[in-house]
Amino acid sequence: MTEAFALVLHSHLPYARGAGRWPHGEEWVHEAILGTYLPLLGLLHDLRESGVAYQITIGLTPTLIEQLADRDIDARFIEYCDDQIHRADTDIRRFVDDGNTERGSIARFYASLYRAHRDAYLRRFDRDLVGAFASLARTGHVEILTSAATHGYLPLLDRASVHAQLAVGTRTTRRLLGVEPRGIWLPECAYAPGLEDILETHGLTHFFTDAALLGGKRLVKEGHTFERERSGGGLDAPLIAAADDTLRPYLVRESNVVAIARHDKVSGQVWSAMMGYPGEAAYREFHRKDDRSGLRYWRVTDTRTGLGAKEPYSPGAAAERVRTHAVHFAGLVRETLARHREERGRDALLTVTFDSELFGHWWFEGVDWLGHVLRELAAEGPSPLGVAEYLRRSEASERIDLVEGSWGKNNDHTTWSNERTAWMWSDLARMAREMGDLRAARPTDPLRVRAARQAARELLLAQSSDWPFLVTTGQAADYAVERFRSHTLRFRRSLELARTGTSADEVELRSLERADNPFPDASPEDFSPAPRAAVAPV
Repeated sequence: MTEAFALVLHSHLPYARGAGRWPHGEEWVHEAILGTYLPLLGLLHDLRESGVAYQITIGLTPTLIEQLADRDIDARFIEYCDDQIHRADTDIRRFVDDGNTERGSIARFYASLYRAHRDAYLRRFDRDLVGAFASLARTGHVEILTSAATHGYLPLLDRASVHAQLAVGTRTTRRLLGVEPRGIWLPECAYAPGLEDILETHGLTHFFTDAALLGGKRLVKEGHTFERERSGGGLDAPLIAAADDTLRPYLVRESNVVAIARHDKVSGQVWSAMMGYPGEAAYREFHRKDDRSGLRYWRVTDTRTGLGAKEPYSPGAAAERVRTHAVHFAGLVRETLARHREERGRDALLTVTFDSELFGHWWFEGVDWLGHVLRELAAEGPSPLGVAEYLRRSEASERIDLVEGSWGKNNDHTTWSNERTAWMWSDLARMAREMGDLRAARPTDPLRVRAARQAARELLLAQSSDWPFLVTTGQAADYAVERFRSHTLRFRRSLELARTGTSADEVELRSLERADNPFPDASPEDFSPAPRAAVAPV
């Protein structure tokens, strides 16, 4: 019998290049590089060099890796990192003068840590984080997942736009990472019936879902069904309406695409606000910052304690709890698999999924915890396994009629589609129709061709699920509205230039191209309702 544990990280940030700094904008990328991606890459490369046997699955959205590879973001990240080091150094002097040795020692800890990360960025990874991920993929330690180009919410987009999001997304993964993506992280884990056929058309073989979508209960009042990409043949396995075993991959409807559900209880040990490890009293408090430097000197203390009453942070005490929690988690993985073996007597794939930015950024000790977990499981079992590798060893044999939904509130679409965001979806539908007209027109003048390509980029960027999400949650609603409107305005101007532009418009077009520069190979041709089938996976 095949038993396996899969650890899946989803890495995504909205397109924020050159679009503001603090509190919203490009600093999101800088913070994530310093807080998450550099520590995570350092850990994974260290484990590989130490001979630790591990495989994990990491989703890197195309819009994220475009930003990580961008020269402007690279230069500004160095500035950001230098500023953080300066803040820590200034705090050291301030706390020494104040006689606050306890906080001064933490400031020294930050100064040393940030200098080490800066050195790793420049020397170990040669300012190439995308290449550092690709290196881990080449040696089989990391399975890379692709995603929709800009994390577009696929069930609410038109068919042609879904194809464009997937075509541009998979091409970007190939171009920047040098891997052939087989798995995909569906944006917001959002699924609608028929999407599996579109994924198969683009050569994708598996995705991840919320366990609630296996239950067969209708979650969306007015659902959407994508027209089938291919005619269904006879099923080689019965199609079940619901499943009660989340430790099992399922073929989705009549396709060859597999859905893997996260295990809520085991995943919840990390992300749950009530029972998750990050709520540990000794861990660093994320939400309280020093009034002058912005650095964090306090611990969680208690989840019910107000920010003003938080107690001082101790990196040493936190490190002790990291080891304890890692051992507990590894034990929970083994217990869950053993219980499944006793109750079901069949293959098991225990999958946990997390946002990468939880580790290091939100949960400061999270990367260290991850390292302890991977070492513990490599030593005592089960060794972490990539999802694609598991599916090669143990093919899915049951089919499920997966229901429509997402990971959002009530597992439906309302986090993204509601009264506050309805105008966005109306604008996107209108823009998609205009893109269809532009595609049919097929401009041939070189400047107009460039403008048409820019219009395609702007539409993809406007389709990001981040904008309606931020509006609904209120986290950065004004910023999200501004960003959405800026992309729609640039889309319309690019569209106009694609129709009537002349050489006199060269300077303006170049400005548009510099403002939003991802996906250099995107074009109106990607917005095809029925693209050619991708090469079948080997």
